[in-house]
Amino acid sequence: MTQDAPPRLHVVTGNHVAPTHAPARDVAGPTGNAVMADLLRRAEALDAQVAAGRGPRDLRPAGLAVAGVVLTAVLALLGRQAWDLPQRDGGGVTDVPQSLLTFLMLCAALCVWTAGRLVRPADVLPPAAARLWWALVSGSALVAVAGALSLASFAGTDRPLEDLVLRCAVPLVPAVLAGALAASAARADRVRTALGTGLVTVPMTAVGWALLSSSVWSTAHLGDVLGMTVLAGVAPLYVGVALVAAVHRRRR
Repeated sequence: MTQDAPPRLHVVTGNHVAPTHAPARDVAGPTGNAVMADLLRRAEALDAQVAAGRGPRDLRPAGLAVAGVVLTAVLALLGRQAWDLPQRDGGGVTDVPQSLLTFLMLCAALCVWTAGRLVRPADVLPPAAARLWWALVSGSALVAVAGALSLASFAGTDRPLEDLVLRCAVPLVPAVLAGALAASAARADRVRTALGTGLVTVPMTAVGWALLSSSVWSTAHLGDVLGMTVLAGVAPLYVGVALVAAVHRRRR
């Protein structure tokens, strides 16, 4: 190959010189279109890979359930330690120890962080709905802290719990509201956002019953704590998630 001018490249074969720009027009024909189509397909494949990388990790409900079980067991064990418990005066809670309140707030923060990390509402909800989901989960955590303090105040007393039905609403209501926020999402995303609220309400329910059983006068064991957590936490959450899934099936 020789180059007799910068813009012109020739191929020398024996005594014959063939310019390369003549067949270049043929390359721009069917072959060039095929190459361009292949490049476009590759670009679309790369865009799909990038979009998949930015999307949520497809954590199935079973994965959320496993995370909830682990978190519930850990917090229940921590709640059964020898904490200074609040007192009960009439129908209210008094003398809340600062150490216990700090412990409960840290538990609530851990639950909210775990729920947000696993559910990732910004990836499955519109921006406004995602912010409302965070507000819903944070508010549920504060309500659960108050409920745990209330349960702890009954430790060492002979007063019966008369608000068990109301306590069952703590896991139920947030799950239904979270499903309503995801009304335009797919069924799996609706279930995911609803089940994510249980990562806050169910472990905090376990903490409350663990504190109630931590009194020196209590004969309850860890199995009793987990049993009450299933009754007052897991069962209402299941009802809420089932309602969310059922409503979506009727709409489809």
